[in-house]
Amino acid sequence: MAQTDQKPRMPRWGKVALTLSVILNLAFAGLVGGVAARAGFDGTPLRAAISALPFDDKRAFRRDSQRDLRENRQQPRRPMATRQMIESLQAEDFDADQFIAALNEAQQDLINMSNRIQTRLVARVAAMTPQERQTYADELQQRLQDRRGRDWWRGRPRE
Repeated sequence: MAQTDQKPRMPRWGKVALTLSVILNLAFAGLVGGVAARAGFDGTPLRAAISALPFDDKRAFRRDSQRDLRENRQQPRRPMATRQMIESLQAEDFDADQFIAALNEAQQDLINMSNRIQTRLVARVAAMTPQERQTYADELQQRLQDRRGRDWWRGRPRE
């Protein structure tokens, strides 16, 4: 009788279960990391101003912003800008003006989105009562002080 040194193979369902488990664990870790990153220090004054809103206003604000982002993604992109950037970089003689024009066009999309967010924020603040605005101002001031008083990328006070 010949003895074999072969190890038993993992059944196919075991491989599938292991793969799904790894994927779910990575997704959960990403979710927790994303929540932790969002709950961290506010990077810009506009972001701090949004995060200082009362909970219900902030939730509605984010819902409206997400709707705008979805609509913006459905709009036809300007492929000319990216094509111009690549062409100017690949050209034998670099055309700085063409590259700058393409960057400006891409930047304008970001500016337009920021302007829409800013307009929505101003409308929400304008609808507040004086007392709500004062509470909002206090919260914003605290967030901005926290942001300046810390190495925000490390989450600890400056020395």
